[in-house]
Amino acid sequence: MNGTHTPPTDAFDLKGRRAVVIGGGSGIGKALAEGLGRAGASLIVAGRREAVLRATADEFAKTGIEVDIRPLDATDLAALGQFAATADAVDILVNAQGIMTLKAAEEFTEAEFDRIITTNLKSVYFACLEFGKAMLARGTGSIVNVASLASFRGFPRNAVYCMSKHGVVALTETLAAEWAPRGVRVNAIAPGFFLTDLNRDALVGERRAKAIGRTPMGRLGETAELAGAAVFLCSPAAGFVTGVTIAVDGGFLATGM
Repeated sequence: MNGTHTPPTDAFDLKGRRAVVIGGGSGIGKALAEGLGRAGASLIVAGRREAVLRATADEFAKTGIEVDIRPLDATDLAALGQFAATADAVDILVNAQGIMTLKAAEEFTEAEFDRIITTNLKSVYFACLEFGKAMLARGTGSIVNVASLASFRGFPRNAVYCMSKHGVVALTETLAAEWAPRGVRVNAIAPGFFLTDLNRDALVGERRAKAIGRTPMGRLGETAELAGAAVFLCSPAAGFVTGVTIAVDGGFLATGM
């Protein structure tokens, strides 16, 4: 039996696990939070808009998923650190915070650049560190960062967002390599084209048609279709999985022409 690992009887069960989902009040983060809750995890959902968090908690409660909410601006590093320090034994962290601005590369201002990078990359980095400290001390934990198709491709009028999401994958792989010997797994999910509050105004007309045309499945994704990847990555079933980015993209990255 030396060097072997006995799989758990219910490899996808998250009962007894405590999960924090930053950016979990709406869109992709909400879908991931719901998936973790349905798998049995105890949920803390954090985000900037308290009213949205309360509405999400009320919605989840109707299906039997109990949620603690935490109003939080993840770019406020002092508040982020305090949140991590006061949260009890977090087993799972999901970083789903993100913003996007579409314009030509030469038109971005320094303030716009800083806002996107700070939200999409800097806050993710420091959330990993703040919550990772306790995970590393316990010798166990799972972190899932939300990457993007823009982590692997360049998209016109989206330079800063693409930079930030390339960085999320680099961060994920680096922390995975660094923390694996200490029991903490770090992975990412790269959603394809899903209609959310983040991209609703951008994914219209010709841009929407191109997105669907480049996706072999020929449609936009439903946010609920992201939940399975998150549950897998956070579960005992993924006990030997770290440093990967799972694309949930309808085949977008696989296609050539």
